[in-house]
Amino acid sequence: MTKAGSPLDKLDLDRLFSPESKRSAEMEAVFTFVQEEDKKLPDQSKMTMAEQRKVRALSSKRWNSDLPAVRNVERFTIPGLTEAPPVSVELVTPLDCAPGCIVYMHGGGWTFGGLDSHPNIAFNLAIATKTRVLSVDYRLAPEHPFPAGLDDIVAAIRYVAKRGDSDADFAGPIGIAGDSAGANLAMAATMRESEAGRRRPDVVLGFYGVWGCDFDTPSYRRFGVGHGLNEAGMRKFLDFYAPGGDGPGALRYDPLVSPLYASEATIAKLPPIYLNAAGLDPLLSDTISMARKLEEAGAVYDVNVHEGVHHGFMQITARLSQARSAYQLAGEFWLKHTR
Repeated sequence: MTKAGSPLDKLDLDRLFSPESKRSAEMEAVFTFVQEEDKKLPDQSKMTMAEQRKVRALSSKRWNSDLPAVRNVERFTIPGLTEAPPVSVELVTPLDCAPGCIVYMHGGGWTFGGLDSHPNIAFNLAIATKTRVLSVDYRLAPEHPFPAGLDDIVAAIRYVAKRGDSDADFAGPIGIAGDSAGANLAMAATMRESEAGRRRPDVVLGFYGVWGCDFDTPSYRRFGVGHGLNEAGMRKFLDFYAPGGDGPGALRYDPLVSPLYASEATIAKLPPIYLNAAGLDPLLSDTISMARKLEEAGAVYDVNVHEGVHHGFMQITARLSQARSAYQLAGEFWLKHTR
C-alpha cells in the first residue's frame, strides 16, 4: 500500500509488463541500427577479457562522437583509499555551473567501461544539473571484484568533500550518480559513508540501476531475452563482481552489493534519491522494488519509467527523445533538492 501522492502512483505496472509493451519507433530504429553495426564487430565468444574490452570500447564510440559543449574537461588522478592505487578521474564543467560536484560512475556490469565509454552521460548530466561532474575510472571485475570498485568510488566522494574545504568551486552540494552497475555503486557508496557517519552525498541519481540479485522477477521473465541487456549477461556480471555463488550467506546478498537487502533503518537515513528505469529492461523490476523500499522507509525519492526503450538508453541522446527527457527530469530533481 502506497501513500496518497506517492511517486509509485505514476507507474501502471499492468501496462508496463503487458504484451503491448514494445519498442517505440525511435527505439526500433536504434535497435535495427545497432544490430547492423554489431555485425561489423569481431566475435567475442572466444576472446580474452582484455580483447572484449577493446571491442566494447569500439562500439561505445558510436554514442560519444558528438558531445555537447561544456566549459572545460580535465583528467587527473586522485588518491585511492589506504593501500589502494590512485584513481583516474575526468572533471566535466558545464558552461553554466554552480558550486558543488556530482561524482559519476559508468555502467558496464562492473566489468566494462571507463572514462571514454560514457562521456555522453557525464556531459549531459553536468548540463542538466548545472553542476560539475567527476567521472570515476573505478577498478573492474573480475580482476578486481567487490569491494575494489566501491573503494574507488568512496575515495572520490572523500576527495570531493576535502576539496570543498579549500576550493570555492567545490564548496557546494555533493551528488552521486550512476547508470546500471554505476547506479549500484552510487547507492552502495552512499550507504557505506552514511553508516560510517562520514560526509555522504546530498542527492543520489540512479539510472536503470542494478539493485538486487533476483533473476526471477517480472521484468527478467518479460524482457530477459531480445531487449539488449539480457539475463545471461547479468548473471555473468554478478558472478564476476560478487563471486561465490548464490547459496546462504553469499556475497551477492550483502547490502553493499545488492542494496535491496539493506535494512529499513539504513534506507531511511539516505538523502533524496532519484530513480529511473527503461521500460524494456530486465532490471525494471529492480527499480520498482527499490522505489517500494524507499517508500516503506519514508525516504525522499522520485521514480520515472521511460517506456519503449532499452537498458542504456541515456547514452543515445542523438536518436532518442526519451534520453533527452531523462536528463531534464534528473536535473529538475537535483536542482529542487540542492538550490
